[in-house]
Amino acid sequence: NVALQRRVIQRKAQDKAPDAEKPPEGKVTEHKYQNVLHNVHQVRLKLRLQQVKAARMSEELKNQLEAKRQKAIECRDSFQEFKRQVARHAEYARTGKRIPEKIIHEVEEFELDKDAEVEEVRGSNISLKNRLAKLEQALRKKDELAENLHVIDFEQLKIENQTLNEKIEERNEELHKLRKKTIVTVQIITHMREKVQFVQREYLALKSELAKLDADLAGQRDMVARTKHERDEHRTENVKLRQQTGIANSEHLARDFEERAEYIKTLKEEIGQLKKRHGQMLQFVNKHTSKP
Repeated sequence: NVALQRRVIQRKAQDKAPDAEKPPEGKVTEHKYQNVLHNVHQVRLKLRLQQVKAARMSEELKNQLEAKRQKAIECRDSFQEFKRQVARHAEYARTGKRIPEKIIHEVEEFELDKDAEVEEVRGSNISLKNRLAKLEQALRKKDELAENLHVIDFEQLKIENQTLNEKIEERNEELHKLRKKTIVTVQIITHMREKVQFVQREYLALKSELAKLDADLAGQRDMVARTKHERDEHRTENVKLRQQTGIANSEHLARDFEERAEYIKTLKEEIGQLKKRHGQMLQFVNKHTSKP
């Protein structure tokens, strides 16, 4: 497996190297492919044989382990029975009494617990040793593989580093363009805000002026209404006076009538001008309020 991986990696490195020669076309490439395929089949066959051999050895070792385990159990039982017999026939030196069965059972249980603990610790110790051996073997394989591949890895890392540097330069250019666009957009937004503020101030000023004009127009309309009312009153009074006095060609009345007619005409002209200005102001206000 390791040899095959080394061959594949070396092959990839030769294909990626910039100064490597191009493989000849035709039969040579096909021949190399057949050789590599044959090597792969041989490696797979060896791996299969090793797996079968390992399974057979594992089965044999399991059988041997089971036999030794049975023998160990028999030895342990016989040894315990021997110790039990010795303990039953033992006597205290001072009193001459034998050891009670309860104490013998407690000692046996204590020994069984300790034996179980010892077996557990031995098993963990064996598993840790095996794990340590596997890790050391894997580390040695990695070191051997690194010795053969450090040059290839270095070249590959150089190529990857160059590619990443090119990508970083492209991203930096895109970021610079985006920053320029952002600055231009911010300037446009600032200009539009200033323009909106200016238009709002102008709109408020025009709105205030329009309110004043509306107030002036209302006052002028009230004045015109009062003037018309006075004119009607004067006309009625003039008619009454004419009926009472019969004076139709009075210079004072004619002059007063002409002055009032001229004043009314002037007021109508002012009202027309104010209406025209009022319409212009409404158009200006509607135009600025309709903009977004």
